[in-house]
Amino acid sequence: MQCLIYKVFTRKYALSLQADALEYLSGIIEQNGLSTADATRWLETVADTWSKREGMYTERPLVQLEPLKELVAAVAAGAESGPAEGVVSVDSSNSNGSGSDLFSVISAYDVPPWWYDPGKKGFVHPFEKADILSSAEAKAALFRQRYDLIRQRVMRNENFTPISFSDQEKDRFYTLSSIDSLQGRDGEHFLLFGMLSQLEEGKLFLEDKAGSIELDLSEMKSKHASVNGLFTESCFVLVDGYVEDAVFVVEEIGLPPPEARDRTRAAFPNTNLFGGNAPLRTEAQLREIEVSNDGGIIILSDVWLDQPETMAALRTLFEGFSHTAPPIAFVFIGDFSSTPFVAGSGDTAKYRDNMAALGQLIGSFPGIARTSHFVFVPGINDPWGQGALPRPPLAEFFTRRLGSRLARATFTTNPCRIKYCTHEIIIFREDLLKRIRRNSVLPPTESTEIAKHLVRTVVDQGHLCPLPQRIRPVYWAYDHAMRVYPAPDVLVLADRFDSYSVNYEGAQCINPGPFSAGDFSFFMYYPVSRTAQYSRIPRQ
Repeated sequence: MQCLIYKVFTRKYALSLQADALEYLSGIIEQNGLSTADATRWLETVADTWSKREGMYTERPLVQLEPLKELVAAVAAGAESGPAEGVVSVDSSNSNGSGSDLFSVISAYDVPPWWYDPGKKGFVHPFEKADILSSAEAKAALFRQRYDLIRQRVMRNENFTPISFSDQEKDRFYTLSSIDSLQGRDGEHFLLFGMLSQLEEGKLFLEDKAGSIELDLSEMKSKHASVNGLFTESCFVLVDGYVEDAVFVVEEIGLPPPEARDRTRAAFPNTNLFGGNAPLRTEAQLREIEVSNDGGIIILSDVWLDQPETMAALRTLFEGFSHTAPPIAFVFIGDFSSTPFVAGSGDTAKYRDNMAALGQLIGSFPGIARTSHFVFVPGINDPWGQGALPRPPLAEFFTRRLGSRLARATFTTNPCRIKYCTHEIIIFREDLLKRIRRNSVLPPTESTEIAKHLVRTVVDQGHLCPLPQRIRPVYWAYDHAMRVYPAPDVLVLADRFDSYSVNYEGAQCINPGPFSAGDFSFFMYYPVSRTAQYSRIPRQ
């Protein structure tokens, strides 16, 4: 049988097997008494599935034992839903609804560092390994990558693609000009794409890869042109206007057009931009699991564990879910203390004891503690949270006793990502609205809710924090972890601003609002219906 396995895996699919993986496959074939024809068909199914899922994401031709076991169990589980010849029987205890391929948390440090290459029109690996102490080249690459990533998205938009014979209703399309092409062309109209910057005190410029030009916004302001979105330095924008005396007079300004999630995936089908391991089940199987589990994901922010009222509200919350099926997950987002953490003070012991008290509270509801996933995302004022983004997870010193009481606890970075079945979720804790409004260079249109302006800015920029480095620094080599591209299914922008839920271009954008500082409000997201429900716990 080993010769047959070699023939299928190595000669046909160019895959190499570890010795223990080879013995594992041989044992399954002998255990089920498969004929040569049935064994060949089954081996081809396993090898083909491995090539499509493992090879696409990790680019590793070496078949290892543990991932192979999970994949074989998933293939067997998928075969149960329809007729198949040569189906084998395997132990699928690790492939039930709680498998790691169903719910996984992705740290900011584990997000794939893809770079877009305009020449190859695809994503490539960066020139150096991501590191907090990166080289100066990484800083320059940071803005080049933001520029290239958004520009390729703009050029794929239907309004910027050239007219073809199939476009019967399309009579025009927009053309982008580079800044260096404006010399000596005063009075002509142009559409430019670039980054807003302040190269001289009190003057706003637009930069692209070719150069920079000063902007004059006075004409646009005098016409009271609508401004949709929040514009700050380091934002990438489209500006329409004309050149006059080496100054670009802006008549209209706007954010880059967004791109639907499905269109991005279709453009780059073999690139895992979100991160995480390849799923061991097909998308159809994952959707079936979603439908069979009508539970939700609870999202809470600013849970101040040093406040007795907060602990009482959490007890009420857990008691409510203890009489029903436990939720899929609880996502706790900081701050976890009402006062900023001060290192070297008595805050250390208090913070650790508060975490332990939360673990004791959850442990008193064993059904929830054993079944639900618990994700903890640090806030701004949690231990060592004043540095650059992304910020590290809470130290084990603070969370050891809490984690010991939970079967599925993950202490992760800010921001972080969650993958549940077919859903991709991005979570970010930052007082973003206050920071962006304070540094805006243009007032937004007042007829639109400010929350919608914020959501539009983040999604259109494809970045969680489109602010200058001096305002909110980001580790240069980890700027890719701040991307919002492709648009996720759920985007959680945890902020001390009032709670909201906005659907923008297919992405459900949620701010749960401060749990402890407000009215104990939180959101419950239902993956089956793809809806978010606002809830709150009455104060006693």
